[in-house]
Amino acid sequence: MSAPMTPLRTLWYMGAKTRLCEEFIDGAVRDLIAPGATILDACSGTGAVGRWFAGDYRVFANDAQEFSAVIARAHLEVSEKWAEELDCMEPESDLAESRDRNVQSLEELFGAALQREDDLLGQLLAEGDVESGVLSDYRQFCSLAPIPFQNPETGLEDDPYQGIRQRLPELLQERRQSSAAVPAVMCSAYWSQVYFGIRQSIRIDSIRQAIEEIPQETPFAAEKKSIYLAALLHAVSVSTSGTSHFAQPRSVEKDKELIAVAKRRSIDIEEQFELALDAIRREVLERPRLSGNRVFCSDVLQLLAEEGELGSEKIDLVYLDPPYTTDNYSRFYHVLETLARYDYPELQCRGEELTKGRYPLREERFTSDFCSGSQVENAFRKVAEDCVRRGAHLLISYSGDTGLLTKKWTREGHDQPVAHLRDLLLEYFSSVEVREQKLMHSGQGDTNKAVQEILLLCEV
Repeated sequence: MSAPMTPLRTLWYMGAKTRLCEEFIDGAVRDLIAPGATILDACSGTGAVGRWFAGDYRVFANDAQEFSAVIARAHLEVSEKWAEELDCMEPESDLAESRDRNVQSLEELFGAALQREDDLLGQLLAEGDVESGVLSDYRQFCSLAPIPFQNPETGLEDDPYQGIRQRLPELLQERRQSSAAVPAVMCSAYWSQVYFGIRQSIRIDSIRQAIEEIPQETPFAAEKKSIYLAALLHAVSVSTSGTSHFAQPRSVEKDKELIAVAKRRSIDIEEQFELALDAIRREVLERPRLSGNRVFCSDVLQLLAEEGELGSEKIDLVYLDPPYTTDNYSRFYHVLETLARYDYPELQCRGEELTKGRYPLREERFTSDFCSGSQVENAFRKVAEDCVRRGAHLLISYSGDTGLLTKKWTREGHDQPVAHLRDLLLEYFSSVEVREQKLMHSGQGDTNKAVQEILLLCEV
């Protein structure tokens, strides 16, 4: 049995693998391969499965999303020398000068608006009943935030955003031409008063810029960038004024929701960053990893292909936890992905207006064949075929009743879709065992409901 991990929820995430590792997945892995073997966590998400097994197995982690790969690198690619450095790492020495310089520049740009935000949040969060006028003032203040790449006049004599409103289009155009331009302003321009407050956005931009400016010649520069960025992604995830993802910002039309948003926007980003950094460092140091772990950022179907980046690497077990529904994760976590890339992407519009969610263009966001009704069966077949070609066992996590493929087969008249999936896999593997467990799941806006979580243990 693996030693328990330090409790750390790396992100607010739609998956549930952290709670399933000990009671469900661990036994299946150990029935298929012995400690010391190599596992490929093919759709790693927050890296929960890879982190669970990293003390006893060599782990390869892969995800098509860059932010997931960043998290996996921070947790898995830990050499003995880097672990020694982790114990004495000083974040302020690495980050403070660049961070503070960016903060100062952005505070000057957002001056009046930043002061107004501080005043309003202070009134909203003070003890006692909130006056209706303060609620209205904050609601209006949020609605006046500048829209990226637009410079409409408000007609207000006292526009708290006037300074930044006039400069923002030019600043963003410059950064489209060179994302290295300073001060870094992407989060403040794209998502302040959408998913974060202004002060939070300034801190996010400034920590991100400080990470980027760590000199390449610094010892362990790549490792430091990974762990700092993973910690920042955690801080961003748990501080958003939205819900548990970034598909839509939270409405502030109702007073109760507006106050909830105000509370979230009072969260200290730097404090959350430091807490996450300490937790990652503590987990890695308390539970040493085996050597040779690797992280990839690729579509799983491309990675496993004969010409894929894995090359001739020996893999003993592929663990596949694909998306279960038509919902592509790239929409729900676009903020984290864009922060990881920090490339000022062009934003999607509906008609002439930006979407409320401020997503990158649809064609720039990853889409998975496992989220396509017409492609999902072939995606499973392709993974099975490539595993057999590599001589690797396959362990699949899926939903027996809410999975896209099982639901599709049910609609087509298959009264036992899980058995049908097992039969499909038996076309490739010598043995396929199905294990089931009920899981309480909370979907998008749904209350907790019992769903059928299945594991398919496929032996070559």
